[in-house]
Amino acid sequence: MNGITTLRSGIPIAVVAASNGLSQFGGGTYGIIRPNYTAGCSKSAPGSPHSAARANQWFNTSCFTQPGYFSFGNEPRVDPKMKSQGEDNFDASINKSFDLTEKAKLKFSTEIFDLFNHAQFAEPNTNLSSPGFGQVGHQTTLPRTIQFALRVSF
Repeated sequence: MNGITTLRSGIPIAVVAASNGLSQFGGGTYGIIRPNYTAGCSKSAPGSPHSAARANQWFNTSCFTQPGYFSFGNEPRVDPKMKSQGEDNFDASINKSFDLTEKAKLKFSTEIFDLFNHAQFAEPNTNLSSPGFGQVGHQTTLPRTIQFALRVSF
C-alpha cells in the first residue's frame, strides 16, 4: 500500500477595479486600479469551500465599489483574509505480486487519484467590472481517477 497526501492553504486574492482616468495616465501599479472597500463590511461568504453555493459567491461582492475617475481605491493589493481554496488531495495505490512459475511473476496494481473526490476550485473572478465578479468558473483538478495495471515479469 502507498499513499500521498497534499495539503496547501489558498493564496491571497487580489481584487481589481475597471480602468479609470488615473490608470490611463500611468497611475496605479502597472495601470491596475484597486476598488474601494466599504469599511466594516464582512468580506467572507458563508458555506463550505467545497460547496457549489460558495463557488457562486466566493466572497461578499457588495463590499467593493468602483473608485472615482481620478482616484485610487482603498483596497490593499492582496488581502490576506480573502484566499482562494486550498488543496487537500489524497492519492492511494495498492500492489500485489503473485508467483506464476519459478521465473515468472504477475503484479497487479490499483492507483486512485483524488481518493475522496473533492472538488478543488480555481481562483474566483476578481475583476470588479466583470459580470462574474466573485464567482469561480472552473475547478483545478480532475474528478476521481482509478487505474488498474497488470505486469508480467519473466
